[in-house]
Amino acid sequence: MKLTNFINLWVSSLFLIVFLNGCDIQDATPDIPDDQFEPTGIEGAVINSFKADGDQLYAVTNNGVWVSDLTGDITEWNSLGLEGLNVVGLANLSDGSFLAGVQRDNVQSEEPVLYRQEDDSFSEEWEPYDQNFGGSENYNYINRLEDHPDHPGQIYARGAYSLARSIDDGESWQTIFGDWSSIGYLADLLEFDPGHSGRIWIGGESAAFQPYLYFSDNEGESWNGLGIDASGDNAVYSMAFHPDDVNRILVGLEGEIRSSDDLGETWTMSFENDLYHYILAMSTPNNIPSETVYASGSEYGAQGGNLFFLVTNDFGETWEKFSAEAELDETSINDLYIHEAEGQITIYLGTSLGVWSYRMSD
Repeated sequence: MKLTNFINLWVSSLFLIVFLNGCDIQDATPDIPDDQFEPTGIEGAVINSFKADGDQLYAVTNNGVWVSDLTGDITEWNSLGLEGLNVVGLANLSDGSFLAGVQRDNVQSEEPVLYRQEDDSFSEEWEPYDQNFGGSENYNYINRLEDHPDHPGQIYARGAYSLARSIDDGESWQTIFGDWSSIGYLADLLEFDPGHSGRIWIGGESAAFQPYLYFSDNEGESWNGLGIDASGDNAVYSMAFHPDDVNRILVGLEGEIRSSDDLGETWTMSFENDLYHYILAMSTPNNIPSETVYASGSEYGAQGGNLFFLVTNDFGETWEKFSAEAELDETSINDLYIHEAEGQITIYLGTSLGVWSYRMSD
């Protein structure tokens, strides 16, 4: 890797870390008066993502891994360890425990970036478990970590631009998109298509600040690139899948949501507004494909903004926006989990100010 490329990636990574973590310096969560947005725990932490597993909801944060019970209203979170570390992904292992991915500031960190639980899924004891992740030159920067929902023991990890796979619970790794040292800017998107068991999606922003989106129909053996003509620099952050038509998708970018009914061959504008929302997250009730899709992110782009989410009941034909009454400066919503039980929907927002929730009216 050229020194200039290394410096560019380091600066880009530092900007992303500052953007996602810059709000954790606040000592207390601001009060939001008299509306349906409520603080719901892990105050002061940046929530990077959620992972639902049975009746448990896990929060992956810049201060370790936390868990809460979904059988009722969430009232408390319990730490599962790795506190003080910026955890960016959590993957199920075939024995019921987890593998956690930790993001370091350096693309060639000498500190561990993968940790495996020593016992079961509720253990607070973790052991470093990098194995050969990062290759011989140790390019072990990690953006996202997920297990394949249809193949126990199969784990996928996003690097700066690459995608790596393990088929043996993280004991060994190989890159299946790009190389360990491939240069990129944002590489957050990793989705397993619920309508096609072999289809994997990856996306983000290239080193040239252009959005990219690829899919594989054979679990990463070969890839198809899709063009997205977005003005200026942009990124693909999030996706949603139609429940009945595998060719219909939504993607969240900077300032807009695009839709396609031909698997990304052509795109139409689904949502845009003057505030230039970054659409960092999309989700459906209980993570089941639906025409009802929720979206959120950063209200004023890189500046953050207020708590908000968008919802469509017709897969992007129309959208409605819900915002908190009080202004929260520099807040980002990095992930959503939509919990539906007995006809009641609760939206959990993983933000740069801990977890917040919103209960939809009947």
